[in-house]
Amino acid sequence: MSARHGKIRTSALLGLAIATCLASAANATIIYTGPTTYVINTTVTDNIIVNNSAAVLNVQSGGVVQGVNDPTLLGAVRTQAGTLNVSGNGRIEAGVGQEVAISMRGQPATVRLSDQATVNGNVVMDYTVGTHLIVQNQATINGNVRYAGYIDLHDQGRINGNIVNAENGSIRLNMTGGEVAGAVSFGGLNDYAFNMSGGAILGGFRGAAGLVDLSMTGGYIANGFRTGDDVDGTISGGKIDGGMEFYGNTSSGSSLDVTGGRFDTVAGDYLFSMSNSLSWSSSAASLDIFGGQWGYNEAGLGFFFDDLSNFSVTGWDLTFVNGLLSGYLLDGNWFSNRFTFGTDWTGTFTINNVPHNVPEPGTLGLLLASAAGMMFARRRREAATS
Repeated sequence: MSARHGKIRTSALLGLAIATCLASAANATIIYTGPTTYVINTTVTDNIIVNNSAAVLNVQSGGVVQGVNDPTLLGAVRTQAGTLNVSGNGRIEAGVGQEVAISMRGQPATVRLSDQATVNGNVVMDYTVGTHLIVQNQATINGNVRYAGYIDLHDQGRINGNIVNAENGSIRLNMTGGEVAGAVSFGGLNDYAFNMSGGAILGGFRGAAGLVDLSMTGGYIANGFRTGDDVDGTISGGKIDGGMEFYGNTSSGSSLDVTGGRFDTVAGDYLFSMSNSLSWSSSAASLDIFGGQWGYNEAGLGFFFDDLSNFSVTGWDLTFVNGLLSGYLLDGNWFSNRFTFGTDWTGTFTINNVPHNVPEPGTLGLLLASAAGMMFARRRREAATS
């Protein structure tokens, strides 16, 4: 083992780092292949590979991995298999000429960033399944995340870049907190899941062709939710600014149920628009509104529907006169927005009025539960006939 590799201080009880030269003695790579735990708490200027499903590499306070440019490698740290934990003030840094700080190329592979850990450079993952990225506490990624697998963003964890799904790879993003400074983009004819109960996405939600299973109960999305993915799910809380646009271009059609939340747009743009750009599709896109604050700050041009897209609203004192739909939604929020229909619109427009008296809190809960049951039953029927 060269003196260069001696920069890593690992206890004999914790395992042995096996150093293998892939390019030259001046540009070596450290490979961890043992089913044990390794610790880095000093500065290492080298590339590292974790290559055992039972291996755990802990980069702790005082530990820094600074990659070196090597065209045969895809990052300063590459998890072929195993677990990488960066905690305390530990850091992973892409070297000069490297864009990637962490590359997750194998399975199972887990990367957990916690405390005040920092990653300077991109985090990438190919379409291999069985990978998991966790960003929690006050950990920060200064770069983009191109990913396929599971991402959990919690607490005050921050990604100072975009989250984009890797080519030919599905992704599941769970946000209970944290912040994404850029956009979240799903697309590539894959299956995606997006669960948001907290945190913020400042660059908006975007997408191309794909299928997104959505559950939003809290959190904040700025710069709009605009996607060509077909979105199937519910929104019961949280806030979306900048408008919502669903122009799904797969054959299934979007299906969105809204029982709560706050929504606005920018002047001169639609608050919500829905279409199904595949004219040959037999599946209608649908929006069902039971609650929420629509246009709480700026309603813009209101709602727009085109192609095979259906709309329904449930509440009381709902009227539709000269393109303006007004009344109370099922959760008691006042709704007053304009509706426009495209020249190719062939969908349905349904107003469900309940008794005009304002329900007591217990009655309102029963109505919302009944609405949820209706949505579930409808999806069961759709699944049975698909």
